[in-house]
Amino acid sequence: MKINNIGLSSIIFFITETMFLHAGLTEILNSAETGSIYSIIIGGLLSIIIFFLIIRIINYEKDLNIFLKIEKVYGKKVSIIINFIITLLFTLYFIYMLWSINTYVQNKYLDSTPSFIIIFMFLVPVIMSQKNGIKTISKVSLFLFFITLFIILFSIFNLYSSIEFENFKPLFNTPIMIIIKNSFIFSSYFVTPVFMLLITPKNLTNTPKKINKHYFFFFILSLVNMLLLFSFIIGIFGIDLAKILSYPEYSLMKKINYFDFIQHIENISTLEWLFSIFISSIISLNFIKEYINYLNINKVVFYIIIIICFFLSLIIFNNTTIANNIIKNYFIITFYIPLILIIISFNILKRNKS
Repeated sequence: MKINNIGLSSIIFFITETMFLHAGLTEILNSAETGSIYSIIIGGLLSIIIFFLIIRIINYEKDLNIFLKIEKVYGKKVSIIINFIITLLFTLYFIYMLWSINTYVQNKYLDSTPSFIIIFMFLVPVIMSQKNGIKTISKVSLFLFFITLFIILFSIFNLYSSIEFENFKPLFNTPIMIIIKNSFIFSSYFVTPVFMLLITPKNLTNTPKKINKHYFFFFILSLVNMLLLFSFIIGIFGIDLAKILSYPEYSLMKKINYFDFIQHIENISTLEWLFSIFISSIISLNFIKEYINYLNINKVVFYIIIIICFFLSLIIFNNTTIANNIIKNYFIITFYIPLILIIISFNILKRNKS
């Protein structure tokens, strides 16, 4: 059975948003301030360029996954190193997802619950969802997307009247270099996780000729959603208040008061972010599993890696302040630059080989 195009493409909507939860939003708002909107627009254009480079990789050798494509383009020996580095990066990404869900749930829902219980309870459905492969994952993603779409439309309809356009002023007070810097930050958070979809060969989809258009549709939809999110946060709170909020997207949802009788529904409205972490965790874990299959080693290793990631998520990010500094100052650079270099070099070498 082939994988449904739309279901597989809907994964993009979730994985492009995950890095903005807590870390990305606050970093850009604090740095670019009202110029954040310009950073999103410029960063979005940069992300589209990188996205099309990823699409070119998807179109190359449509029957192969990314590990086999890298082996064919870089050669057997070099590919061993590159494939290991890529998998290591997404293993770190998976660990970050575990920390992110733990921090978010503890801060907003279960502040007295031990971290290991929250992460363990989160890991169980993640492992079960990826167990049956990308086809099941795509079905879950599409189902969650429709719920998320309803939440977004509901939120926009309820919040747009609360926007005060004075909060966007001054319009041109942010230095251009700050805007450009944050454009790169936005792009790094936004487009890098799309690389994980390269694990699924294009010809496994039910209509390979249409998959690129579906990918692009959900990519643009997510980009518009991020632009709206930043606009609503600044327009409703003002930049001074937005900069000091730990989870501005959660505070934004607390503003919803539907017809004056449905109040305090932020716990439902912020499900979008929980869905994003959930899907991103499944996809990154699936990436690791496919690497284990590629190496043709015992599947027990896969579960050992999960256990290691579980404990590392508790140890590495034990101190929240240190964790935030690592994520904002080191994590995305370590994660972004190697992947961009691989994407660019792959396209160059592929062209030379053709």
